[in-house]
Amino acid sequence: MNNKPKHIDTVGMTCPIPLLLLKQAMADISAGDCVLIDVSDPHAELDFEIWCERFGHELKKHQETAACQSFLVTKGNNSNNV
Repeated sequence: MNNKPKHIDTVGMTCPIPLLLLKQAMADISAGDCVLIDVSDPHAELDFEIWCERFGHELKKHQETAACQSFLVTKGNNSNNV
């Protein structure tokens, strides 16, 4: 388990790119590890919520500014789930 989250900056990118980059990052980490992703796409939060629920990952809103939102996503225990 890695204590420092992997960071992805997708500010300025629109759907589906933030979700695709999150999926790729989650495939590269172990269960219990985290990805911190910055997004400006207003639809990303809903996309992330649905995807995390479907694949058993935990989504937390980390921070929000006028320019972007940051989410911390923890990979679920089933390491086969991307």
